[in-house]
Amino acid sequence: MVHLNEPPDPPASPQDSESLTVTTYVPAPQTHFRPFRDEEERSLVAVTTRFLRNSGFYWGPLDVDEAHAQLMELPTGTFLIRDSMQTDIFFTLSYRSADGPTSVRVLLKGSGFTLDGSKHAFPCLFQLLHFYMTSPKRSLRCPYRGSAPQKLQELCRRTVVKTYGKENLDKLPVNAVLKEFLQSYPFSI
Repeated sequence: MVHLNEPPDPPASPQDSESLTVTTYVPAPQTHFRPFRDEEERSLVAVTTRFLRNSGFYWGPLDVDEAHAQLMELPTGTFLIRDSMQTDIFFTLSYRSADGPTSVRVLLKGSGFTLDGSKHAFPCLFQLLHFYMTSPKRSLRCPYRGSAPQKLQELCRRTVVKTYGKENLDKLPVNAVLKEFLQSYPFSI
């Protein structure tokens, strides 16, 4: 019997080493994500996660206390997206409100995103963020990308998207590599 953390016994002779087959069990990687309802939901979360990783304001598995500590001294309206610590929720929006840091679950309902307690739903998480950034209450103002300076490429990408719009990126007269870079985060947030 071969145990995961123990090497197999050495073969008795060199001839035995060729015929020896060792099978080890490697457990599947752990994830906080609940099982997906269908392929559409899996695809939506995968695409959203890929865009979030390129956004600069996605902090991954950050717990609520760490998120609130990051936001404590920042201006009202500063926000970040992080993985939810709840197994049935994919993402959480943490932001600095006038009363201090607050976290709200981002719910996936049907084929769209909504904030817990909100009646507004959007097919894209970034549309949801844009809505709350431009609504009269302006609960969200500025994403928090950390204290390190942002890369010039990222600043330029957001400026190009803001200037030309997501829907026009394919029409720009630029090479394929630059087009791919622009499409990897086609949002101005």
